[in-house]
Amino acid sequence: MNNKHLILALSLVLLSGCAKKSEQAAETSAAAQDAQVVAQDAVQAADAAEKSTEQASENSVDTTPLTEQKPETILSTDVSQAEKARRMVREAQVNFTAKDVVKTALEIDKLTFQAGGFIEQKNISFDVLDVKTQKIADGKIRVFEKVDPHAEIIVRVPSDKAAIYVNQLLPLMYFLNQQQYSAKRFELKLLEEKIGQTQSVPSDTKPSQLNEISRLTQLEVQDRVRFSTISIAIKQPAMVRESLDVDVAAVARLNGDSFWKRAWEGVQYGWQFILDLLVILVTIWPLYLLVFIGLIIYRVIKPVMNKLFNDSSSTKAPKDVTKDQMNSTDENE
Repeated sequence: MNNKHLILALSLVLLSGCAKKSEQAAETSAAAQDAQVVAQDAVQAADAAEKSTEQASENSVDTTPLTEQKPETILSTDVSQAEKARRMVREAQVNFTAKDVVKTALEIDKLTFQAGGFIEQKNISFDVLDVKTQKIADGKIRVFEKVDPHAEIIVRVPSDKAAIYVNQLLPLMYFLNQQQYSAKRFELKLLEEKIGQTQSVPSDTKPSQLNEISRLTQLEVQDRVRFSTISIAIKQPAMVRESLDVDVAAVARLNGDSFWKRAWEGVQYGWQFILDLLVILVTIWPLYLLVFIGLIIYRVIKPVMNKLFNDSSSTKAPKDVTKDQMNSTDENE
C-alpha cells in the first residue's frame, strides 16, 4: 500500500515537471516569434526611412554653388567602320571659361603644335564694360576699368587626332559652356561649298574664273578632310584693372600764368577787342548807307502823306456838318 502511494507521488511530480517544461518552451517560442516580428518591423522602418530620405534628396534643390563644371570626356575617340570607310570633314566648336585667357591661349598653341596642327586665326580682346575715375594730386587721376577678357581661336589639327585634341582642352577649363561637333561626307561638304560660291559669285563672272574658284574650293574641302577645324571660344570672369592718367584741365590750371600776367594779357586783349570792334563797324558801311537812304525817303514821303491825310479829313468835315443841320431841322418840326 505504501509503495502504491510512493509511485503515485512520483508520477505527480514528473507530470508537473513536464508541464512546466512545456510551458517554458511555449513561452520561449512565443518570445522568439515576438523578437522576430520586432526585428522585421525595425528593418521595414529602416527601409522606409531610407527611401523617404532618398526621395527627399531627389526632390530637394541643391543650392551649393559650383566652382567647377566639366565632363570627363568631350568627344569619344572611338570611330565606327562606316566613318572610317568614308572621307569625312570634321568640325568642332568648344566654348568654355578659363582662369586666364592669355595663358590658356598659349597652352592651346602648345597643344596644337604637339598635335601636328596649326593656328588659323586668333583674336584676344579685353572689352571695357565700365570706367570710373578718381582725382589725385599733381593733376593725375586714377582710372578703374571693368573689362571682359575673351578670345576666339580657330585651329586645324589632323582629323585622326581631333577627338584627342579636344579632350586635351579639359584641364584648361573649369566651366564648359558649349560644345558642338559635326562630321560630313566630303562630297556633301563640297556640294555645300559650291552652292555657297554660286550664290556669292556675280553672274557676269567669266567661265575661267568660275573654274578657278571651283578648283580652289575643292582643294579647300580636301584640306578640311585632312585637317579638322576646331573653333575655340574662351571666356574669363570680368576683372578690374587700375591705371594712372593725366587730367589735362588740372595740369593746365597748375601750370597757368600768374594773376598780374593774366591781367596784363586781359588789358591787351581788351584793346585788341576794341580795335576789332572798330574794324567790324567800318566793315558794315553799306548798312549805314541803307539807313541814310531810308531816312531821306521817309522825310520826302512824310509831307505828302500828311497832305493826303489832311485833305481826306477836310472832305469828311462838311458832310458831318450837313448831317447835323438836317438832324436839327427835323427836331424843330
